[in-house]
Amino acid sequence: MKLKDGMLLYHGSYTSVENIDLNQCMNGKDFGKGFYLTSDPNQARSFIRSSLIKAQNTGNAPITQNYGYVSSFRYHKPEQEIAVHEFENADREWLWFISQNRRKRLAEDLIPLITGKIFDAEIIIGKIANDTTNPVITAYLNGLYGDIKTEKAVNFAIEQLLPDHLSDQYCFLTEGAVSCLEFQEARKYVI
Repeated sequence: MKLKDGMLLYHGSYTSVENIDLNQCMNGKDFGKGFYLTSDPNQARSFIRSSLIKAQNTGNAPITQNYGYVSSFRYHKPEQEIAVHEFENADREWLWFISQNRRKRLAEDLIPLITGKIFDAEIIIGKIANDTTNPVITAYLNGLYGDIKTEKAVNFAIEQLLPDHLSDQYCFLTEGAVSCLEFQEARKYVI
């Protein structure tokens, strides 16, 4: 999942994205409020449907729209070093970080346990959790799988999120990080 100079990354949405506006990004995502991409164009394409449904529900897309776009970007390594954190595996720290981003109030006790360097990152890379993320994390944080700090509860929650069935995600959290992305093209797909 390493981020390499010249690498192509993809973003699936109800609309094409040529200019990234972090103010349009939503809170409550796996790695926080940022612009999300993947190295897998098929995975990006699969996100079009959920993006379109959300846009239709908020009035940002007409109810009759049946298409979306995969926008591609080329990553250019910046001249000035920026902080990148990579979760190499879906492990305890990955789960805790996602939990505190998805369910901040329920996960307050986990924040001191998370390595501080993650919170300084401008780009975060790691596995993506599946569509059942919020219910699984809520059940986990409410102790339904056992004490949230135990290996048993952590492993059970991770297993429910199926991170190995999906590809990767790259979250660009700051303007400095976003400036490393050069728009390439947007391809339209009917869903």
